[in-house]
Amino acid sequence: MEKVTGVALGLRLAAAFIVAATFSTHSKATEPAVTRIVIDDDWGGLNPTSPHRSHWVIEPRGSGYVIYGTYSQRRMEQPPDDARAEERDVTNLPAGPVPASAVDAVVSALRAPPQAMIYPALFGPAIDHAGASIDKTVQRLIALNPPPALRQRILDWGDSVRKGEALAQAITLGVTNDFHTDDFPSVRIEASFADGSRLASRSGSQNLFLLPWRDASDRKTFSADLPKALGAVLPAMSANRDRLTETPSQDELDDYLETGTGEDYARFQVQIVAPKAYAILASRFTLGEINPVDTDSQQMFVTVSLPGAMPNLSLRTRLAIKGKALAEPAALDRMTASLTTAATAPGLRKAMLSAPDDAFRMEQGVGNPPFGAEARSQFVAQMTEAHKLPELVADPHLLDGAELVTQGFSPIYWVALRDHRAIAWKRYAGGKATSGQRRCAELPDPDGGARVLDMTDDCMGQVYDAAGKAL
Repeated sequence: MEKVTGVALGLRLAAAFIVAATFSTHSKATEPAVTRIVIDDDWGGLNPTSPHRSHWVIEPRGSGYVIYGTYSQRRMEQPPDDARAEERDVTNLPAGPVPASAVDAVVSALRAPPQAMIYPALFGPAIDHAGASIDKTVQRLIALNPPPALRQRILDWGDSVRKGEALAQAITLGVTNDFHTDDFPSVRIEASFADGSRLASRSGSQNLFLLPWRDASDRKTFSADLPKALGAVLPAMSANRDRLTETPSQDELDDYLETGTGEDYARFQVQIVAPKAYAILASRFTLGEINPVDTDSQQMFVTVSLPGAMPNLSLRTRLAIKGKALAEPAALDRMTASLTTAATAPGLRKAMLSAPDDAFRMEQGVGNPPFGAEARSQFVAQMTEAHKLPELVADPHLLDGAELVTQGFSPIYWVALRDHRAIAWKRYAGGKATSGQRRCAELPDPDGGARVLDMTDDCMGQVYDAAGKAL
């Protein structure tokens, strides 16, 4: 083996550095120059001046860059005829300089590959990334006096979750599941380059730094580089600038960790407080979200799926606890039957396969039945209006054992029958009518509240037979 002296090694490292620096400079020089950046920064808000709208343009000028644009908010005036008219208070911002380094940071962030998680470095070196909340969670569980083997698992979990990827996953989960009110921020940026190419990113999230962001291909990233870079170039008046320039605190990190480790805490707590209930649930279902046992009411909420069935089909239920076991084990049979009815309807299964990112949700024992007598009556009436399934009127027992399944965030309501037929009943559309669709009333309130039913849904009435064929 060739012997390398300290001097020789230094020369080699210096040469490698020069080559790397030359390559880096060359790569940057060959990147197409940015010709224009457009940023729309809006806030729906929860006050009379909403929505706030900002529209900014960054362009090269001379040897640097400038930013200009408008910021506006609503002004409600009362005209003489007492009709309310919307006007806008508009502020025009003349062109002002933007540091080239700040523009470079925006472009670099747009070019960066997606980041799958939020890493502790985002919170700065002065923050205790292990988090006192992790110790607090472990102590709360140990205070419940778990058996020795489970106690050791809890301690091992506490050690693992305070570092590395496990910590990043907990922070990410905590940020994405953090509680907030809807105030509808929206930011979109598009950069154009001299070679005609474009890069775009957007967010409508209310989380820390509006994470996650999505690019033009809908790839999701949890990197805060882009929002931080945007915060550095946006004018102070811009709608969401404060959210893009905030410095997260230790208290916020602790809250995120408490939320992000909440499901692990719940699983441990149920295994300690109601071990027989947990064991029988785990033996029959794939467990999803699970809530701690409420020791006052002796109840727990759990979301389950059928092993081997479509993973995006789940059922949420409330179960009573007696001692350390389920008060009514027969409830598991009803849960299995409900999930089986939905899982074995070929038309519904095709929908689950075609929309794997959509959650197909069912409820049982959570408040009043969502597909109770009033909803079933509405289903029969609306299908009759659509001249579909006339046999429902002649034989109401066809709905015995039928299940309501909601698909997605603005849901499609499905009805699965025990004879394996499925009906895409209607779709929530809010105030926007879908072209070519009949409008129909929303679902009755499952909690029995008396109210006027708005015409918020698009009636679909698409029936699929027991083989999954659309009729």
